[in-house]
Order: sequence, then C-alpha cells, then structure tokens
Amino acid sequence: MMRIWKRYDFEQHVVRTKDDYLLCVHRIPSVKQTRQTPLKPPQRSSDKTSRIHVIDNLDNFDAQFPPVHSSSSKPVVLIYHGFLMSSEIWVCNVDEHRNLPLLLAEKGYDVWLGNARGNKYSQNHLWRNPRHQEFWEFSLNEYAMRDLPDVVDYILANTGASKLTYIGFSQGTAQAFAGLAVNPLLNRKVNLFIALAPATTPKGLHHPLIDAFVKATPSVIYLLFGRKTPLKLALFWQRVISPPMFVKVIDSSVNFLFGWTGRNMTAEQKLVSYQHLYSLTSVKSLVHWFQIIRTGRFQMYDELPSRLPYHTSNAVADHIPPRFPTKQIKTPIAIFYGGSDSLVDFDVLSADLPSPLAYVKAIERWEHLDFLWAERIEDIVYPDILKLLKHFNPSPGTGNDMHVSAALSTSSRGSDDNSTTKIGSKD
Repeated sequence: MMRIWKRYDFEQHVVRTKDDYLLCVHRIPSVKQTRQTPLKPPQRSSDKTSRIHVIDNLDNFDAQFPPVHSSSSKPVVLIYHGFLMSSEIWVCNVDEHRNLPLLLAEKGYDVWLGNARGNKYSQNHLWRNPRHQEFWEFSLNEYAMRDLPDVVDYILANTGASKLTYIGFSQGTAQAFAGLAVNPLLNRKVNLFIALAPATTPKGLHHPLIDAFVKATPSVIYLLFGRKTPLKLALFWQRVISPPMFVKVIDSSVNFLFGWTGRNMTAEQKLVSYQHLYSLTSVKSLVHWFQIIRTGRFQMYDELPSRLPYHTSNAVADHIPPRFPTKQIKTPIAIFYGGSDSLVDFDVLSADLPSPLAYVKAIERWEHLDFLWAERIEDIVYPDILKLLKHFNPSPGTGNDMHVSAALSTSSRGSDDNSTTKIGSKD
C-alpha cells in the first residue's frame, strides 16, 4: 500500500510477544522529500447538516500533564486498526491528505501501525501453525495483555522515546482501554490515548432476530464458524466479484447487521477502502464480543459461560468474569464518536472511565466507519487530533502550524453558519 504514496519512507518490523506470536508492525519514520506545497491544510467545516459537539478539558490536565515542549527527537505515535481489519485501513483514503498516518509523518511524527495477531500480516508463531486450532486460541484478553504492551515496549526500545501517543479505532480502542486498565506500567508509557469510534460495550445488532439469537448464547458462534477463524469465505468473494458489486454486498451487510447507511462516504472511496476492509481474526474474539454484548459489561473472556439461553443479573452464578477496571486508567483520554454509530454508547462508556476526559467530540450524523473514510474527515477530525498531539506530544513540525490553529479556533466556536457547538469544560 505504501508504494502508492511514494514520498514516504516505510519499514516493516516483527515483534515477538511473550507467548511467541510474531506481529508485523509497519513504520513511517520520515518523509523522503518535502513538498513545494504541504499537504492540504485542514479547513473549517461547512457541513450545516451535522451538528458537532466538543468538550475540551485540556486545561484540567495542565497540572498533572503540563503541555510538553518540543524536543529534538521525533515524537512517536502508534495507530491500531479495528475488528477484522489490518493496518491497511489507515492508508487507503483516495486523497493523500486524508490519510492520518501520512499527515502525521508530514508533521514530523514517527508513525507506527500495529497489526493484531491473526490478521493478514500477523499469522506467524514460533511453533503454532495457523492451520491448527491452537493458533487461534486468543481473544481481546490477549490483544490487551500480550500484544499491546509488547508492541509498545518494542517501539520505545527502537526509537529511544520514553512515551508514545496511542490512536485506536473501534477494537483498537477496546484493547487500549483493557490494556491500560490492567497494566499500570503501560500508563507511564502512553502520554495520550485517542479513541476513534470507541467500542467497549456495544448494544447489539440492528436486526432483532439475529441480535436475540447471539445474545441468547454467544457460544453458538462456535457451532456456526468452528474454532479457528470466521467468515473466511468472505475473502474468496472479495477476490471473485467485482469491486462495485462487493461494495453493494458490504453496504447491505452492515445495514442489515448495524443499521449503517454509509451516507458520509463517497462511492469512489468505498470502491477502494472496502477492498481493504476484511482481514482474519479468531472465532474466540468474536465470541468474546458477543459475551460483552450479552452481559453489557466490558469484561474479560468467560471460559465457563452459562448454558442458559438468557442473562439475568439476579441469577446465582458460580463465577463472574472480571470487568476490565477502566476507571483505574491514568493516561489522558480523548474520545471521538458518531451520534449515528450503533456500536458506541457514550453514556455507558464515559461512566466507566475516569473523569474528566481530556477531550470529547461527538459528530451526530457520523457512523462507525466514518472515522476512517468519511468525506471531510481531514477538516472535521484531524485538526482536533493535531491539537491534542501539540498539547501532549508535540512535534517540531507542529510548533508554527498556523493553519491548524486557525481551523481549530473556528471549528470550536458556535455560530449561525457553522455546525459546531463548543460546550466547554466539565467541572
């Protein structure tokens, strides 16, 4: 993918986890040549059909996390994909300036793109074979407690940095919430956690019959897909049918399962990005998510699930899977979510997080995948990310970034001709 964008140096690294999985991590360490004109600067959004709400609490973090001044070394950013995805999703926007890693590299950041165990880039193990079931015996627990800390340690060791910024999308946010919750040392290595379309306790599926079926007993997923990887047939159809037809299949599927319309992405963007949407994972990870949906708790994988076809909090249980203690997270957190995203319940999420959050931005008309490929994402989301990085992990390239500051100041004001409302700080 990176060969399409020829101006950037890129590397491939392999991280060996403590349980001997070999994870591929992609790196964009620098820009080969400076443009005569930089990437298109973020501009004020003119979308009057979508209200945007912002809560900015950065001032509340100045005492404990004072604004950091730029150093001579490059600041580091680690970016992680979502469920059934790979690092490719971050660099397949059709316009160069709409790819977040490329924008950050242009601003002077050392950008790393993670890949979860089991996906197309991380199907290797020192002694387990992906053809065998034992390779696929992992869930969100392993993403959070094995992969994330080992990848962070590898990156810090290779760059010489003491801390990095973490940006996650969907399941990429869940593994960070879980990892930071159970690993106090990891909190000291992450100076900021930016969560795009954060998923911790999804409400369920859009279709009531399918939703009731999987909530009744999540383990039924094993009967449908076996014990290795789900939906492998999707890769076959992705290669066989034409891209326009595949776009129709994906749009119909996500509308059926989640109620998403895809209205905020262009047809041209879908043709490209949907070809990079699907990558393998374990059935156990899928079951773990349905366990969370069933109980409404952001919990660890339940190895001894109830056989009853219903869930009740009043039932006498012989065990209760522990929650991920997310209120114990010390790293500053910024949340970006869509008001039309059926997988995000901000009220439930925020109640489980330490208060106050550093930054919150809600975009009413946006759905889940819009935080990757929506039209105008470079104007609606990226200026806020640059603002947060400038506060917690600045690069020399952002020190005099006047167009970003101007875009932020205009996008944070409420006015008659702008769709953004500034709410202010929490007490």
